[in-house]
Amino acid sequence: MKRLLLKKTVFAASYIFLAILLEIITFLALGFGVLPQYFGLDLAVILIFALIIFVIPNSAAQLSVMFTLIAFQIILSIANEALYSMSGTVFSFSMLNLISEVTGVVDASFLNWWMIAVMVVLFGGSLAGLIIFTRKYTVPKGLYTRNCIVLMLVAFVLAECCAGILYAFTVESFSAAAAQRPEEDRLSIFYDESELYSKQKFTAKAFSEFGTYGYFVVNIGNSISPETYVDEVTEEDIDNYFASGRMSHSVYGDNIYTGAINGKNIVLIVIESGEWYVINKEYTPTLYAMAEGGIAMTDFHARDKTNCSEALSIMGSYPSVTALEPANVIGNSMPYTFPNILDHEGYTNNYFHINYGSYYRRRESFESMYGYDNTYFLEDLTLLPGNTDKKGFYDFDKDSNVFRYYRDEFTQHEDGEPFFTQMMTLISHGSYNDLIDFGNYPYNGVPEAPGEMSYDEMTAEEKERFTENCQVKGLEEYYEIIDRFPETYVTGTTGIDQQYLYENELFEEMFLRYKRYQAGIMDLDLGVNMLVNELAETGELDDTVFMFYADHSAYYDQMNYIMKGYDASEFYNTHVYNVPCFIWYGGSMDLNVDALPLREYSQINFTATKDTDSALQGGNKITKYCNTYDILPTLLDLCGYSFNTNLYHGVSMFSKLESLFVSHESGIFQDDIYFSTIDVYVENGSEWACYPFDETYSEGGFGDYVLDFLYRAADYYDKQEMLDAVIKCDYFANHNFFEGNIKFIEKVA
Repeated sequence: MKRLLLKKTVFAASYIFLAILLEIITFLALGFGVLPQYFGLDLAVILIFALIIFVIPNSAAQLSVMFTLIAFQIILSIANEALYSMSGTVFSFSMLNLISEVTGVVDASFLNWWMIAVMVVLFGGSLAGLIIFTRKYTVPKGLYTRNCIVLMLVAFVLAECCAGILYAFTVESFSAAAAQRPEEDRLSIFYDESELYSKQKFTAKAFSEFGTYGYFVVNIGNSISPETYVDEVTEEDIDNYFASGRMSHSVYGDNIYTGAINGKNIVLIVIESGEWYVINKEYTPTLYAMAEGGIAMTDFHARDKTNCSEALSIMGSYPSVTALEPANVIGNSMPYTFPNILDHEGYTNNYFHINYGSYYRRRESFESMYGYDNTYFLEDLTLLPGNTDKKGFYDFDKDSNVFRYYRDEFTQHEDGEPFFTQMMTLISHGSYNDLIDFGNYPYNGVPEAPGEMSYDEMTAEEKERFTENCQVKGLEEYYEIIDRFPETYVTGTTGIDQQYLYENELFEEMFLRYKRYQAGIMDLDLGVNMLVNELAETGELDDTVFMFYADHSAYYDQMNYIMKGYDASEFYNTHVYNVPCFIWYGGSMDLNVDALPLREYSQINFTATKDTDSALQGGNKITKYCNTYDILPTLLDLCGYSFNTNLYHGVSMFSKLESLFVSHESGIFQDDIYFSTIDVYVENGSEWACYPFDETYSEGGFGDYVLDFLYRAADYYDKQEMLDAVIKCDYFANHNFFEGNIKFIEKVA
C-alpha cells in the first residue's frame, strides 16, 4: 500500500507543482507580479483537482486527466497573454459566443512565442518524465483492497474539505474587508473585491487578484447564468431614471449647429483600423480634402472591437456583457437608435459591409433592432468579383467595388425623402504582411528606403506569382503609386515618426506594412471619389453630409504604436488611440481634389452654393477631446433633436462638454488620464506617471482632477446598468418613445 500511495502522491504533487509554476510564468508574462493577491482561491481549486487525480485508480487515466488540465491551463495562459498585450483584457467564457469571429482574425504576431516555448517544454518534459516514472515504478495488482479504498476515500474527503475551507476562508477575508468599508463610496465599484469576485465586471483586474483557477471557476458560472451581471431593476426604476434626465438642449445651451443638417442625406462611413497618417494629400486626396476642407475632430479617440464601435455610433451605448447581445434580445424595441429615429422622419436607412451577415450577428442586429430598411452583406453583393469563391477571412473584396457596382443601392431612398447610409469598411483590416512575405510589388526586393527604388521591375511571371500568393487581392494599382511615406497630413494631426523607425531599425519593415495598409485606405478613397462624383451628377451632393470615423487604431503588427513612435508597452498612452473623425457637408463646403493616376478616379472641383450660410463651415478643427460615444449625440444635435441625456453616454462634439471613453476591450480614459482599473496613469507634460489605484485611493493620494475623472467613470457604470436593464426588459415595447409622459426626444430646430 505504501508503494501505491507514494505513486499517487507523486502524480498529485506533480500536478500541483506544474499548475503553480505555470501560474507564475503567466503572471510574470502579463506583468501582474508573481502570484495573484488572493492566491488561496487559486491554490484551493488546484488542490481539489490534485486530489481528484490522486484517487483515480488507473495510472493512464491519471496522466490523461492531469495533462488535460495542464494543457487547458496553458491554452488559457497563451490566450490571456495575447489578449492582454493586444487589448488589455483577458479571456472570458462569454467570448465563446464570438469564437468564429475570433478564430477568423487570429494572427501569430499577437503570440508570446518565448512563453509558449517554455510552457511546451514544461508540458512535454513533465509528461515524458511521469510516463518513465510510471513504467519503472510499477505497483503490483491487488493492492486496491477494501481497507485501502476506504482509507483513500476518507483521506480524499478530509483533504477536499480542507481545500474547500481554504477557498471559503479566502472569499470571507475580502468579503469581511468589504463590509467594513464606507457604504456610500462612489468608487467602491473599482476596489470592492467581493463584487469583483462575483460579477467580474473588470476581467483583467479579477484575473490579477484571483488567479487562473479562482477567476475561471466564477467566470464559467457567470457565463452560464447571465442574471449575475444585471442587478434587479424594475420598470418603475427605469421610469424614474428617465424622468430625472435633462434634455440635451437645456444642457448644451444655445448651439448654432443644432439643426444644421435637418432633412439632409447622411453618409456615415466607419473606417476599419483608421489612422490619421493614412489620410494624406499624396495617396488619399479625396478623404484628405474632405477632412481638411470640412470639420476635423483632431482629438478623437476610439478603442473597441469593430462591432462595438459601429453600434455606439447609432445606439449611443453598448450592452456591458455578451449575455445581452442580439442572440437574447432579437426583436426587442430600440426606437432610440439613429436609424429608428430617422425612420420616424421618413428617411430610408441602408447599411453596407462586405463581410458575411452572420459575422457578429450583424444581419440580425441591424435589421431587427437597429432599424435599417436595407442591409447588404457579402452574400447579398453578388456583383462583387469573386463573391462566391472566398479563400478565408483575409480574402477581402475591395471597398471601392461597393461604390462601383452598388451606387444606386448605396443612395437608395424614396422620391423626395432623404437617405441615411452607413458603411463599415473592411479592406484596411490587418494583418499587413503581403509585401513582407511576397516582395515589395512591383519590385523584386525590399528597397533601401522609400523613394529609392533601385531594383529591376518584376517580370510578368513574378507579378502573376505575387498576385496569386498575396492574401488581399487587387491592390497592385495602389502599390505602384506608393513609393515613399507621405508628408502632407490633415492640419492638427500627427504623421509618421520616421526618426523613430530609423533609430529602431524598423524603417524598411514598417514601410512595407504601411504600404499594404495605405493601399487599403486608397481603395476606400477611390470609392468615395466615385460616390462624390455620382452625387454631384445627380444634383444631390449639396444635400448630403458625410461623416467618417475609425472604429479603432491599426493595432495589427503594433502599427498603432510603432508608426507614431511609441513603445508597445505604453498601452496607457491615450495618443495611441487618437484616430480619424471628420465631417464634410456639400451644402456649405467646397471640395477640390487632384486626380490620382487610377482608373475611374476623377478630379473634383466642387463649389458649395446651396447652404453657404450654414453653421457648418469648412476648414474648421474641433480640438477638444471626443470619442465614439459622442457620434450619435452629435448627429442628433445636427439633425435638430433635443434628447434625454440619460439615453446616451456621449455629448455633442459641438457642445462645450466632454465625455470620457470606456472601452469594451479595456481601459477608461480621457486625453491625459488612463485607468486600467488596476492602475491610474496620468500624463504630466510628455511623461506618464503610474499610480496603483487601490493603494493610492485608500491613502487619499488622488487630487481633485483625477477624482473627478474617477467619479465620472463610476457614473458611466451606473448609467450603463440602467441601459442594460432597458434592453433586458424590453422597456420600449410598452413606452412611446416619441410621445408620452416621459420626454425622450423632441425636434427643436
